[in-house]
Amino acid sequence: MAGEKKVVGIGVIGAGSVAEIAHFPSISQIPEAELVAVCDVVEDYREKAVKKWGAKFSYSDYKEMIKREDIELVIIASPNIYHHEQAIACAQAGKHVIIEKPFACTNFEAWDIVNTAKKYNTRVMVGCNYRFWEQHLIAKELLGQNIIGELKMGSSKSHESWDLYHEMISYTKFRADPKLAGAGALFDLGSHMVDLLLWFMGKEVKRVCGIAKNITRPKEYTVLDDCVYIQIEFEDNTYGIVDLNRFSPAVTQGCELLGTEGTIFTSSEAQNPYQSAPMAIYMDRDYEWEELPEIIRDYRYPQTFWATDNVTKPLQKRWISIYPPRGWAYKKMIQHFIECIAYGKEPVIKMEDGAKDMEVLCAVFKSMQEDGWVDLPLKEEIIPPYFTKGK
Repeated sequence: MAGEKKVVGIGVIGAGSVAEIAHFPSISQIPEAELVAVCDVVEDYREKAVKKWGAKFSYSDYKEMIKREDIELVIIASPNIYHHEQAIACAQAGKHVIIEKPFACTNFEAWDIVNTAKKYNTRVMVGCNYRFWEQHLIAKELLGQNIIGELKMGSSKSHESWDLYHEMISYTKFRADPKLAGAGALFDLGSHMVDLLLWFMGKEVKRVCGIAKNITRPKEYTVLDDCVYIQIEFEDNTYGIVDLNRFSPAVTQGCELLGTEGTIFTSSEAQNPYQSAPMAIYMDRDYEWEELPEIIRDYRYPQTFWATDNVTKPLQKRWISIYPPRGWAYKKMIQHFIECIAYGKEPVIKMEDGAKDMEVLCAVFKSMQEDGWVDLPLKEEIIPPYFTKGK
């Protein structure tokens, strides 16, 4: 029938915590999505996915699941070590793929995924759902309008203790296991924050300098990093900083974007007295009411009298706090990718973006080895120090 929406069959590899709290609920809310099958080595997880979320079939071997012709999209939500192998197999089977971050565990693995997907004409997207929070979409749109002038500096941060998601929510402790995770805060939090910063800045990375160290946890708990600091120089003499840790008891997450004519703050994972709004913008330009971007007019509430902004020329310069609906970023992300599959669109997160994120993350290890700046793109494969490739 004309106008009928195409339903995309989905298979999920890994039925653990992120699938349970993010992917399965999102799929159930998307009319164009159908949960065809789920795969996990743990039988209880598979059975739960069938009973609670309506998966039609379950598998212990993902290679058997991806043989199904009624699956077009595979979501890889397994431990980090398996992302490369599973993504390659899915692409070779003609499946489109969303890979939970990190994209892979080395820079060469990441580019291998990209090249294989191109060879088999499939789409791949890293699951950096932060891009789909409404405040981040608004910020990106305003940056495209040069509302804060020329973007010169940006920073992103995520501070989240091991005691939170890893201890309270995660089904397993693989994130603390170097053989399964590859890195700690660098990969788990850094995948999001590097991707978000690079997307906002919209520039190619020239070089990277950084550290990723364990400074708070005993080695019996994990040898992986809980303190990360990354300096980024972009190709056009602009700069960025990514600041991560795995020891702060309260979450702090956000981005600061500094232009020649204003500043944008965003945050999505938590609020605090210093980040009390999901987004705030200050513009150092002279505007009249009619010239303001619509989103700014919508959130610029009067401070003294309702008509003041209509008659004051130019408008008084001040911070504007923006509170968009919270929404559900995972749902938006999956729905967007389904539309890309169904209608041949280019995803907002290109597969090359996932590989470029990994270049920055892996460059941190090389930076520590060389005790200085590292040029990108990397010429050799960088393997995390506690990670055994292929095991």
